[in-house]
Amino acid sequence: MSQETIGKFISACRKEKGLTQTQLAEKLNITNRAVSKWETGKSIPDAAIMLDLCKILGISANELLSGERIAMENYQKRAEENLVELQQKANNAQKSSNFLVKFIILILGAAFIVKYGIGSIISYFADLVSMEFILLPCLLVLLCTGYWQDFLKAFVYIIKRDNCTAEMIRDGADALKLVCRSSLIWGSMAFTISMVNLMRSYTLDPEFTASVWADISVALIPLFYALVINAVLVPLYFELNRLHAKKAQ
Repeated sequence: MSQETIGKFISACRKEKGLTQTQLAEKLNITNRAVSKWETGKSIPDAAIMLDLCKILGISANELLSGERIAMENYQKRAEENLVELQQKANNAQKSSNFLVKFIILILGAAFIVKYGIGSIISYFADLVSMEFILLPCLLVLLCTGYWQDFLKAFVYIIKRDNCTAEMIRDGADALKLVCRSSLIWGSMAFTISMVNLMRSYTLDPEFTASVWADISVALIPLFYALVINAVLVPLYFELNRLHAKKAQ
């Protein structure tokens, strides 16, 4: 059961009926963006509207899930195959969910150890203003470009490698690249602004040199955050690119 195959089949059936994506979406009371995602293999129709979609397109649910017209003699066999694949997908989704829960618990545990085990040393690298200067623009960029879902799903694609299309993996990689670039740009801007203010302060008050090194270390924090973000995301980006090349073959 391939999402790309199902998407192409939906597109072909829609065109046979002389419907545009917008017209099909209106009949189902959904957005044409949802129809576009089906036809590009990014997702499949929800079970709640699957029967209505089949009725409009003049196909059966079994044919929809198979991504092709089915001869009567093969109908029962394909139905059984589709049921098995749906159960496998459900099992994989459950495994992925369990993995994410364990991963979150691991992160929270590491944060607890860092805070209460290492002690006040970690506070040298903690600066809420610098963190907001990096994270908020990255979040806004993801929201404005529509990549925020692809960014979140990129981590799922690393786990569920067999249940995503080449196009989905490419979008996830693009979202990671966008965050990496944005964090570096904003980290560099924050560092530059801090250094300019530091030099201006020194120009106005030559006695300012007593705390200059401490202020430089503070100015470096947003750039440090940007580098940490890239250190985490860049390996994932290259891994997704590798998966995309493999899927595209």
